[in-house]
Amino acid sequence: MAGVNALPAGSKDVQAMFGRIAGRYDLLNRVLSARLDLRWRRIAVNLLPEGRGEALDLACGTFDLGLAALRQGRAARIHGCDFSVPMLAAGTAKRRGLALSAAAGDALRLPYADAAFDVAMVAYGWRNFGDPLASARELRRVLRPGGHLLILEFFRPVRWFPKAFYATFGRGVFPLAGSLLAGDRTAYRYLHDSVQGFVSTSEAERHLLTAGFAAPRWQAFSGGVSHAVAVQAV
Repeated sequence: MAGVNALPAGSKDVQAMFGRIAGRYDLLNRVLSARLDLRWRRIAVNLLPEGRGEALDLACGTFDLGLAALRQGRAARIHGCDFSVPMLAAGTAKRRGLALSAAAGDALRLPYADAAFDVAMVAYGWRNFGDPLASARELRRVLRPGGHLLILEFFRPVRWFPKAFYATFGRGVFPLAGSLLAGDRTAYRYLHDSVQGFVSTSEAERHLLTAGFAAPRWQAFSGGVSHAVAVQAV
């Protein structure tokens, strides 16, 4: 198994940051998005075909996306993988008899065999993987031919509204809320900084096509603040 101890130094800092906020992660997501994050996940999951296969929820956090996939008939079982053990612990507490499993691992060296999954999903984790193209190739490796990948993410903004949103809320409001609700201003300043350093939607699509995916379908949320993209493994 590719363990979290194999992470490079920069990733270990991010791993520790998520561990610190795991207990209040869901609360912060609901407050900062005015609960829109739940709606975005529900709509994004509908980009996947109906099916009862095995699904990987990478950077699963507290399993919000995986749970939406189960409820909406897009998977029979969710295998959650995250580099933060406290996040996994918070997520498995929601299990309630559902078909969920959890493993700690590195997104660039996934602890799964080739062609293990029918579906793979990532919600707001791709920008944390260090190498977007390498992680897309690793996701392609663990997907069966014809399998589907769904990514929900904050991509680097190129239009005026998301740029203005991140310049105001991302730089000021989010860190303040993180400080007040979780006692960790740095974690929510990281959101702004990581978005600014990530790829745009057009760059993301090029990475996915290069990694062995096809037929991208996009869904924009809240004027382009967030996007979902679904692609198929070829």
